[in-house]
Amino acid sequence: MTTHPQDSPPERMRDYRIEAELRASPDLHKLAQVFIGMAQARARHEHQTTTCQEHPPAQSRGQGVES
Repeated sequence: MTTHPQDSPPERMRDYRIEAELRASPDLHKLAQVFIGMAQARARHEHQTTTCQEHPPAQSRGQGVES
């Protein structure tokens, strides 16, 4: 595996070009949805990691479902 300096992107990304177009009116509703989605995903991830650390899954003691 090759190492790259911190400010240099990986080789597979060096040919990418990012372009942006200025709009007369920004789509604030879409932007709000993006931020809300990011916040929800972050909160969900943090909740899952803290819940898993605080309460490990209980082991079943032979009380499974009978067929």
